[in-house]
Amino acid sequence: MTKVSELWDQARQIDPTLKMSRKQFAELARRRLMPTRYSRDLVFSAMAAGRPVVVSDLAVPVRGEHELGARTAVFEALRDGFPKSHRFAIRLGRSGQQRVRLRADELMRRWINPRTRVSIPDLHIRGSELYRAIDCTTLSDFNLLAGAPSPIGEEEMLTMVVSSAGIFTDSHSDAPDGSNHCFVGRKLWLVWDTFEGLARNLEDVERSGTDRDQAAFDIAAFLAIPGARWFTVEDGQTLFLPGHLTHKVITLEDYLGVGSFFVMLPSYLRTLLRWSEHTPLWALT
Repeated sequence: MTKVSELWDQARQIDPTLKMSRKQFAELARRRLMPTRYSRDLVFSAMAAGRPVVVSDLAVPVRGEHELGARTAVFEALRDGFPKSHRFAIRLGRSGQQRVRLRADELMRRWINPRTRVSIPDLHIRGSELYRAIDCTTLSDFNLLAGAPSPIGEEEMLTMVVSSAGIFTDSHSDAPDGSNHCFVGRKLWLVWDTFEGLARNLEDVERSGTDRDQAAFDIAAFLAIPGARWFTVEDGQTLFLPGHLTHKVITLEDYLGVGSFFVMLPSYLRTLLRWSEHTPLWALT
């Protein structure tokens, strides 16, 4: 198991804004969110209170995983879930600024190559053959938007998550709530209230944009927000994330997962109040 100090050393090599003092490192230990066993009551209560929760034993079965292992089974499902000629929109490099289109086998070769960094930004899978190979029933629990008509239904999505170690996702927020289930790999997440962060000059690229190469971030400001937390999501773990939280995400180990965006029943009122008080992202011009 990787020591916490080694984890943060690795993260700082990817994202230099994570520099900190020894005192700040000690404070971070008190801000860590640890995984816990899954229950519907736990997830409902956490989301109703606006708290992120990571669970360690929520089943998201993949066709063939017992025979092939999770990693191979997911890539088999990805390969067989679309026509062989289909090319996926892929991002290259640490921040994903370069974009190309690759077939599933080309994507897999680059993903397992330690000299390349690839990620899939938005591969929607609901209704596809890939969706039928991955049982996402538990991820859609409490989902109020599945099958909803446009325009609000467009805020709900289920996506494949593929990223190489070293990929960095800058500080951003999403209009609805979200989840992320990890089949294999590890990501480091830092999360904080969007508007408390903006008041402390923690930029959110969706809300404030940035004129820098990277959104402004400072560990001292992060630690000044009472509800700020950090955690890892790794093999077999699932994150449920309230929509009011800005997050920056660093891929520490090659990662395969499935993510979703939705309005959850337990946080429905909180979401409506947030959208009423602050212009939702989908209404920004």
